Amino acid sequence: MIMTHRMASAVGRLLLFSGLLAGIAGTATAQNNAPASSANTASHHYEPFQPMRSFILVSVRDDSDLPAAYRWLYKYHVPDSISQFAPYVTKYSTYRALPVPPKGEDYGTYNWIMTEHYWLINPFNTSNSAAPNGLAFKETFDPEYMRITRQPTDGDLRPTHWVGSREGYHPTVFAFAPLFWEEDYKGSDRTIEDGPNYRWLIVFKYPKGVSVEQGDKWFKQVLVPALAKRPEVNRILSSHVLAQPHTSPFQRVAEIWFDNSKQWEKAMAAVRKEVAKPDWAVYDQFPYIEPYKNFVGEFLLDRPESDHLQQYKGYISTR
Repeated sequence: MIMTHRMASAVGRLLLFSGLLAGIAGTATAQNNAPASSANTASHHYEPFQPMRSFILVSVRDDSDLPAAYRWLYKYHVPDSISQFAPYVTKYSTYRALPVPPKGEDYGTYNWIMTEHYWLINPFNTSNSAAPNGLAFKETFDPEYMRITRQPTDGDLRPTHWVGSREGYHPTVFAFAPLFWEEDYKGSDRTIEDGPNYRWLIVFKYPKGVSVEQGDKWFKQVLVPALAKRPEVNRILSSHVLAQPHTSPFQRVAEIWFDNSKQWEKAMAAVRKEVAKPDWAVYDQFPYIEPYKNFVGEFLLDRPESDHLQQYKGYISTR
């Protein structure tokens, strides 16, 4: 009797659960088939899952601008950024640029910071500019910050029209790349235990009229082999810059590592003599891509100055 009663109770619960499911399904069907009200007729856009990495390079006029630049960064920009994109960014870190070495300006070297993001989606997918739509607040910046960072004061924080030049503007570089490096040319067995790394991050585009295929052939078959055979070079990595989001004109990003700045100087002096000017080049000096206009870089350490999502606790001043 007890067993029969338990079986009957179990069957009863199963039938009740089945009835509830049928009721839910019927309600959902009715809702789906019902005419749309004026409140829900608007279509909704949902960003696709699209992981990517971005590099932001920023320069200042000179070291006297650092107090104001850093105040803007940590008092305004970092909290603005975390508030906006923390739900869809897994890493947000800033690296302090190392001092510009001798002849560094020949390679379009920026002198302040590089900020790195790892994105889960394209943050500008619904925008025609380098500022996302659908946010409650705009970012805080003013003409003085634009002057400090050598940018046009009538433009956006992330300019879509590039006006970089050696003696003029040094606009913010904002380049998106695949999550993982695509090409590994030297040093794939290197570990963090193998010593300090003087990391030369470069982003560049080929001159107008030169196709990516034509330019990449020179980069991969001429420049990279010349760098790779230098004993001063420990690591070479590269990727193409994604076409979307398109926030700058650059086409390729690369990192070349050395032990220190002296080793970089030695390698560049040798490679400069070895690598001939390509037929398509319109700029006469090595690397035959005009600095600050088509070729920009920074020198960095392995470790960021601040991993903001983990470390940032607000603008807390010295006593």
